[in-house]
Amino acid sequence: MHILYVDDDPTVARLATRVLGRHGVQVDHAPSVVLGLEKFNAGTFDAVVLDHYFVTGTGLQFLNAIGDRSRDTPVLYVTGASEAQIAIDALKAGAADYVIKTVADDFFPLLLTSIEQVCANFQLRKEKEEAERLLVRAKERAELMAKEMNHRIANSLSLVSAMIRMQMIAASSEEARTVLSETQNRISAIAGVHRSLYTADNMGVVELDAYLSSIINELAKSGPDNERIRIKTDMETISAAPDQAVALGVIVTELTTNSLKYAYPTSDGDIRISLKIREGKLQLTVEDDGVGMGSKPKPQGTGLGTKLISAMAQSLKATVEQSSVQAHSGTRICVEWEAPPA
Repeated sequence: MHILYVDDDPTVARLATRVLGRHGVQVDHAPSVVLGLEKFNAGTFDAVVLDHYFVTGTGLQFLNAIGDRSRDTPVLYVTGASEAQIAIDALKAGAADYVIKTVADDFFPLLLTSIEQVCANFQLRKEKEEAERLLVRAKERAELMAKEMNHRIANSLSLVSAMIRMQMIAASSEEARTVLSETQNRISAIAGVHRSLYTADNMGVVELDAYLSSIINELAKSGPDNERIRIKTDMETISAAPDQAVALGVIVTELTTNSLKYAYPTSDGDIRISLKIREGKLQLTVEDDGVGMGSKPKPQGTGLGTKLISAMAQSLKATVEQSSVQAHSGTRICVEWEAPPA
């Protein structure tokens, strides 16, 4: 062990060199703060033993001069028995610890023990900081890989969506084009989650209001009656896990598509979509003032949309309630599930 001993008492310095040397400690003595700073800046030491009183100042000048470098080399401050405030000031200035200077025989054994202790603590702190640095790097690397994975998945799903769009153009019947369009919307809903994840700061959370709004905007633009039917949204800022977001995206896609297709067969109208949190429960509501469920034409196809809504609601452990907005017209569908713990 190699230490710098800064003390203007030559007798104490000689004793320190002799006693500590018997325990394998190499002592480099500096008789003043100025010379101590010169040696500190020129050499490499495992620790610094720094006395408080000097003819031309105090050891606090040394601590103030080295500043943050005291984090790289621990400084053991030497004070008198009645100088508690000085010891506190030294610790605030960057000293790792202090030892009380006495004329008794136990001073140098105590000094040796204190040197070993501050060096051991310093080593533990450096190892902890290195472990934390490696952990941060590993976390950043994992997040980068996850973002890249979500980016690739979103791109792949976009490619599949583009292929379906090409197939829609080539389809010979309106029924086939409708089925392909609905499939494309479902794929876009899932792709939107992955797109949200690779652009988000928190990889484990999807902001539902932004995510669902993007889905609804796409459906509104692609709808055949987008000028006649208006979609209005009212969504609180709510976060959810990615799997919950996928389920909600599919539900919103199916419910919005149904309203666009069946709510206003001949008239103008609004579709209102809200996302709220009420008394510990999340509520997604899609409603219109259209012809009502009893008057809507019977959907043609396999009923896949209804099955998807049921499956997604089950994954959320949600209830799905359907009611009329008015006495004889309009439809409201409310999906309700437990809010995640804060």
